[in-house]
Amino acid sequence: MKPEFLYGANTAGEILKAGKRKVLRMYVSKGELEGKAKDIVCLAGKSGVPVDFVEPRSLERLSQGGNHQGVILEVEPLKTLSLVDALSLVKEPKKTVWAGLDGITDPMNLGAIIRSAACFGVSTVVIPERRSVGLTPAAQKAASGAIERVDVVEVVNLNQTILELKKRNFWIYGADMKGKPADKVDFAFPVFLVIGSEGEGLHRKTREHCDELVSIPQKGGVESLNASVAAAVMFYEISKKL
Repeated sequence: MKPEFLYGANTAGEILKAGKRKVLRMYVSKGELEGKAKDIVCLAGKSGVPVDFVEPRSLERLSQGGNHQGVILEVEPLKTLSLVDALSLVKEPKKTVWAGLDGITDPMNLGAIIRSAACFGVSTVVIPERRSVGLTPAAQKAASGAIERVDVVEVVNLNQTILELKKRNFWIYGADMKGKPADKVDFAFPVFLVIGSEGEGLHRKTREHCDELVSIPQKGGVESLNASVAAAVMFYEISKKL
């Protein structure tokens, strides 16, 4: 597979610290190093990563106009897990929380959801191959390095995955405005929480496979929350039950 060019100071720092995948080279904007950029270059040196100091326009080209913050890493693509491999890593079912994404097509939303997952103890995020954004550089930038601390599973069919997880004793919860308020739900573990798209929400068949629908109590004024914000609130509510 071709290497990826990932950008952003936080992303670069987390990738280097995690050591989860091979870093081939770092590109840094020419000029005086200070603050976080200086620390990241030092970290790269300790990790044996070659560092090239280049003109800013070269970084613009490599990041395709993304907000690179003067730092770009050339890395091996992130290795996603199969469902079987991810299940083999479950050691404490009563403390296991996974998330499934149903129709998330915005890379910024995907990255933010992964970041929230890492913050609130969601160990695995399941992404369907169809009707979903992939792990693009923009999504990984939005995750701000958190993707190094969460397992990602790519599946062909989300609904078939849900049925398989039910066989493995997962309880399936769907985020839906008509569901029971999340703070009133007695979550049973292991949890698989499905987040739908901001526009359409959960697909009908996905909703039918859920054991329970859960919602976020609102004071009114807006129809729905951004998908990544809704995911963060749900993750927080579930984390309180751990």
